[in-house]
Amino acid sequence: MTFARLVLAAATNDTLPEPRTTKLPPQQAAYATVQFYLSNIYPLYPIFSDTVLLALLDDVYKDKEDRRLVKSPEQWLFWMVLAIGSTAQSRNMQDEYYRNGVEFVSRALAHADRALRPGYVSQIQSLALLTQYSMLDPAHFDSWHLRGFTCRAVIDLGYHQDPSPTGALSIDKAALEIRRRIFYCVFALDRFVS
Repeated sequence: MTFARLVLAAATNDTLPEPRTTKLPPQQAAYATVQFYLSNIYPLYPIFSDTVLLALLDDVYKDKEDRRLVKSPEQWLFWMVLAIGSTAQSRNMQDEYYRNGVEFVSRALAHADRALRPGYVSQIQSLALLTQYSMLDPAHFDSWHLRGFTCRAVIDLGYHQDPSPTGALSIDKAALEIRRRIFYCVFALDRFVS
């Protein structure tokens, strides 16, 4: 039993269907969905760097011989941003945006074990993305439980406080700013869901 399986067992309301395909969505559609996400959702929850997302998008759509190996947390980021961006554009559970969102989150779940692995910043980011998705699709996920898991991960990794300036862990200004941004994004999610 991995942490990811525990989280998904506790927070899943309705089982997601298996992915319909293994192919990537059309590149133009993926770029449009990512742009929608970056314009409408990312300003509220900048839990990761937008440049990382755009570089990842380029890596995913490169030719196979030029492509670098995309790790599971990056795959999770790619699919969850597509799922959130698509579902956020949906007007009802019968439209194409909603069906695409469900498809994309189903594809992301294949990478859950590594993306939600405890002890890494990617765990917090992955949980925050899943919480964002759950707020848009409460039929499949319970945002209350996911919010709790995300807040707990922030506290476990110590992101709720700045590291001691005299401690063994010296941290540069940019890394400290990222820690603070992650904490405040999770805090905002917590306040929104609560």
